[in-house]
Order: sequence, then structure tokens, then C-alpha cells
Amino acid sequence: MCALSSRAMFRFESELFRKPCTPVSIGESCTLRAMEIIPRPLLSLERCELVGRRKCALITLNEGVEEIEELAGSAGYEVVYEIIQRRARPEPGTYLGKGKVDEVLQALSKSKVDALIINGDLKPSHHYHLENTLKVECVDRIRLILEIFTLRANNKESKLQVERARLRYEVPLLREWIHSAKMGEHPGFLGGGEYAVDVYYDLINKRMRKIDEELQRIGTSSQQRREQRRRKGFHLISFAGYTNAGKSSLMRMLTGEEVVVEDRMFSTLSTTTKRIKGSSLPVLLTDTIGFLDDLPHFVIEAFKNTIDEIFTADLILLVLDCSENIVEMERKLRTSEEILFPDAEPDKMILVLNKIDRIESFDRMNMMIRMKERFPSSEIISTSAKTGEGVERLRIAILRRFSYNNLFEISLPQKGGTERLLTWVRQEMEIFSVVYSNDVRVRGSCKDADLKKLAQEVSSLGGVISFSS
Repeated sequence: MCALSSRAMFRFESELFRKPCTPVSIGESCTLRAMEIIPRPLLSLERCELVGRRKCALITLNEGVEEIEELAGSAGYEVVYEIIQRRARPEPGTYLGKGKVDEVLQALSKSKVDALIINGDLKPSHHYHLENTLKVECVDRIRLILEIFTLRANNKESKLQVERARLRYEVPLLREWIHSAKMGEHPGFLGGGEYAVDVYYDLINKRMRKIDEELQRIGTSSQQRREQRRRKGFHLISFAGYTNAGKSSLMRMLTGEEVVVEDRMFSTLSTTTKRIKGSSLPVLLTDTIGFLDDLPHFVIEAFKNTIDEIFTADLILLVLDCSENIVEMERKLRTSEEILFPDAEPDKMILVLNKIDRIESFDRMNMMIRMKERFPSSEIISTSAKTGEGVERLRIAILRRFSYNNLFEISLPQKGGTERLLTWVRQEMEIFSVVYSNDVRVRGSCKDADLKKLAQEVSSLGGVISFSS
């Protein structure tokens, strides 16, 4: 992928408005629709005036284009028209059939664009065929995501993670060009012929090894920082969820600190950690990268350090945008589940139904019922980061998880396993007294999250436990 130029950043409404125009006829099975994107106020008018936006056309095999349009807008593109080819799957060898390619060429001659955005993932052979035939830069979904990542990366770790994913994306394309490209200029990013591509391929391998070494050092440093915070008594909480679900907005309300909050995809790439406000308890909240459907393994792998913040947390806040239609919400929730489970423990998770202000009270009730059936072990709280509704309930629920507000008395037999249990109790709970006689008697207090496990462990040793608040 080429070195990316700067793009103007726009905020878009969650749904992009289209102004119908007269269709351009380019074939019976292909529909070309002119469209006008109406942006929300610019994030930076000065920056927009300096860099402008790239015009693009969108090629899709179905009408499910809302997410790809939002990605395009987030990457600084303006979609000026769409070309829809209705078919179940791409042409195996070339993505688009010959007749359809001719129709696209006709559309491009009538309305030139800087790039074609493909609503799907191109194989290297598809990419080679389309760019050589159409003589225009072709950007598939994965490359579009990587362009957004490149624009959003704002510290050393996130920049290295993005670069690693970008290079992994390029390697199979380079292999294709090594076997297929001829000498001469190329409309995309691999001009210069086979020799230049071969040299660049060697440079990629060297650079990736260097990046892996640097990311490993950063990952080790992050792990040491987490361990140091735990030794100091801090409890670590991590946000998780689909991109643009409102995680950063909730982070700002819970901590009172300024964090990047923007109505666009992937406003957060690197982790941000702040202390929860209004409590003396040592509780830290971490905002992390948002999830996205159908990301290839190499992209997820590149962000391993960032995603580790979620799996090493004491509590996960899974945020779901409940204002969307049920099909979209289910798709995004399923993506989050596939990434989180089975590694994440449901009883160490709070499901946060955000943007609740956008739906009716009856729908809220039905959604709460459905989610309780789906996540029986998880606490569920509805919030609105916009109005503040439910945010205080969420804050209290978080603090309650780490408050030692359950008094207990334990009587344990002096047998194998008792000392192991006492070691865990000393590490995780507040101990008032331990008396050894014919049995072992322990008085202390524990968090809500430890109640069930403590009772099970005591029972398994044949002991007796009593609780009081």
C-alpha cells in the first residue's frame, strides 16, 4: 500500500443522506446511482481547506453499503456514485466479469474519480486485474480500514501496529506483482516494474522483523506497567465493543477527563487509561480499539498488545449501540462475542446498552429481557452518554465490584488445600483475623465478584461460611 497522503476528516451522521439524481444507464444488470454526501460540521475547517477530499466510486455486490460508506467517509473519501452488481459472490478470477468491467470503464469515462472502493476483500489477482484494466486505484475494504488506521495512529505503538498490518497486507500483493506485473508505470502503488517490487519485498521482510522486535518490547513494558499497578492495589477495567458504540464518550463521563470523542469510526486506536472519578477506590478505566466485522487475522494479530488490555482486565465493559436496528445490533454483538469469548469470563463483564436515549421505553424493556437471556451471568446496564442517563448506575456498579462490602466468617478443617485457599483469600480480600486451633477460623471482607467462588471453595473443603453486609 502506498504512503498515504493526509485526508480531510469529516464527521458523518450515523446514516448517510442521499439526494437522488438521474441514474446513468450503463447496462441492464448494473445500476449507477449518483449520490450526494451531506457531512456534519467539519472537525477542522482549516485542515479541510488545506487537504480536501478524494472523490471515489463504490463498487458493491449488494445494497448493504452503509458501513463501507461510513468507512470511506472516515478515510476522507467522498463517494460520488455507486455501481451495484447484484450477484451472490465475486467472479473467481477477476472479481468482476468482463462485461461488467466494460461497464465500469464506461462509467469512469463519464465521471472520473480518484479511486474505486470495493465493498469486499480483493484477492491479489483481483487487484492486479482491476487496476491494470481500469487504470485507477482500487481500494478494497481491508485497505480502506488500514488507511483509517494510518490516519488515526497517534503514538509509537499504534503507528507500529498499523505499519505491521499494512505490510502484511502488501506481501501477497507483491507476490502477485512479482509473477504478473510487467515493466512500466502502475496506476496504484506498485509502479516501477518487477525489479522494484522484488527489492521492496525484501525491505518489507526486514522491516516486519524490526517492528515485531519493537512491539515485543512495548508489550513487555505494558505488561510490567499493569503488574506494577496491581501491586499498588489498582483494579483495571477495560472498555470493549464495536467501533463507534460510544466507549470514549462513556470513558469521558466516568473519569471526567478529556479523551478523544468523535462520531466516526476508529477515533481510538491506542489505549487511554484514566482513574474513575468520585471515589477513593483505586480503579482505572482503559479505552481500547473498537471491533469490526470480518477483520483478517493479521490485522487482529498486529493489535495484540492493545487487545491484551481487554483480556488482562479485572472487569470488561462491553458497550453495545442499542439504537441500531436489530439486524445490525446482532451482527455487531456477534462480532464482539467472537473476539471476546471464550477467553473473557461472562461474570467479569458488564454489558452496557448505550445510546438508550434513541429508543422507546417499550423497546428498552424488550432489549433488556433478550440480553438477560443471552448473558445470564453478566450484569446489564442501559446508558446514554449523550444525556447522562444510567451513567451513575454504571459507575456505582463498577465501584461495587471492587468494594470490600461483604463481611464473612469461615471455619476450615486443617487439611490439604486449606493453605492454598488462605493464600488466595489473603491476596484478593481484606483479612481481619486468622485463628488456628482444631480448625482454621477466618474473619474478613470481600468483593461481590468473589462471593460465589469463595463459598464454592469453602464448601469443597468441607468448611462452613457465613456472610453479612
